[in-house]
Amino acid sequence: MAIKLISYFRFYRLSLLRLGLLLGLLGGALALPLRAEEPTIESIFADAPFDKWQKERPRQEVPWEVRMSADRLSFHQRLIANIQVQVPGPELLKRSHDERIVLLVQVTNGEGVSFRDYGLLELDQLKPEVKGSDVEFAWQAFAVPGQYEVSVALWDKKYGEHNFLRRLFHVAAYKNDPLPEMWRGLDAFEFWSTKRDGPEFMFHSDIKGRLHLPLATRRPVQLEVLLDMSPSAEIFRGSYAYYNHYLMVALPMFKVFSQITPSNGSRSAAALDLVQRRIPFEQNDNKDLDWQSLRKALSPDNGPGTVSVKDLQNRRQSPVYLREEIVRRLKAAGARAGKPGEKPLHVFILIGGPMDMYVFPKLPEIETGNEEDCVIYYLQSEFSERHGITGAAGDVEKMLKPLKIHTFPVRSADDVRRALAKIMEEVGRL
Repeated sequence: MAIKLISYFRFYRLSLLRLGLLLGLLGGALALPLRAEEPTIESIFADAPFDKWQKERPRQEVPWEVRMSADRLSFHQRLIANIQVQVPGPELLKRSHDERIVLLVQVTNGEGVSFRDYGLLELDQLKPEVKGSDVEFAWQAFAVPGQYEVSVALWDKKYGEHNFLRRLFHVAAYKNDPLPEMWRGLDAFEFWSTKRDGPEFMFHSDIKGRLHLPLATRRPVQLEVLLDMSPSAEIFRGSYAYYNHYLMVALPMFKVFSQITPSNGSRSAAALDLVQRRIPFEQNDNKDLDWQSLRKALSPDNGPGTVSVKDLQNRRQSPVYLREEIVRRLKAAGARAGKPGEKPLHVFILIGGPMDMYVFPKLPEIETGNEEDCVIYYLQSEFSERHGITGAAGDVEKMLKPLKIHTFPVRSADDVRRALAKIMEEVGRL
């Protein structure tokens, strides 16, 4: 069995299950990633004769296997590249009296630009149980399609032994891409950092690259991206695991759609809590999402396990606050508009989950005077595997009638990309 042993400095985080197994093999002594003495990439590469090895032939003094792949699209709408190094556990145990194993990786694109990262394994922390397993180190990164040269080194500094491998690595283009210009201007290879946990892991606050999503329209556009962040005990059954599973999809979508840039208009973003009837996050400056402010809205005190007295009194929850908030925003936009012919197209992109557990009361049709200048795109994350859950998209459409609403079920990152392309194409010609 391969254990995905991830370096506590520079590899992606483990799931809790794998982390528990790893802690057992390391004697519970896995160091935290944020340490004052953490070395930099530059210092690690300066200490190793990596440049010298590059000029020499490939070498293997320690048994290992290196694998590379890049065949999956993330909900961040970036291709995920994986570089894995597998070493037999018994081989590492033989070196348990050494200081540590250093792993180095360098990825060079076709223009000669290099991207580096590293990993460290403290050998004195290994336990005898690792003897029956292989140990797998892994890096992950966001990559753009292209041909790369990857150099990987393993170094036991104490005994002066090392492995060095150089290999071509092809990242294929996304097949039938409806948005082929989306990755223009991005760094070719962006390694994931481990200086993130929980929401930072979901949001990828470590990645600075910005998607290229210019939106050219025939008329002025007021674009509002709304995230349903309701920690509903009804929907998520009081489970943080279910809620986090939803956020793993919803937060990246919120980030992606908030990078759409109208050439003639404005963009804003907000997170709504439909149960507690409040707006925990809002941003109206046309800039990238302010992660620190959004992060505060995701505090542990606002999870699905927290139930207010008011919630207990109203056992069946309703999403009517969503309707009220859309109406409020439409009326505010109408009050700001000039002549009738100058009214902007008001576009709402709503990101949410299934609403089957909500009660939908009978309501009159919405009347704001701006119904004809509004369109709603509802991306419904189908994260739930509960029997009978259909999403209740029809009930949502009735609640928002007569506003035009288009629903996109989201089961994969590919669904998100197709929906994004469709929305941008349609808004562009309205």
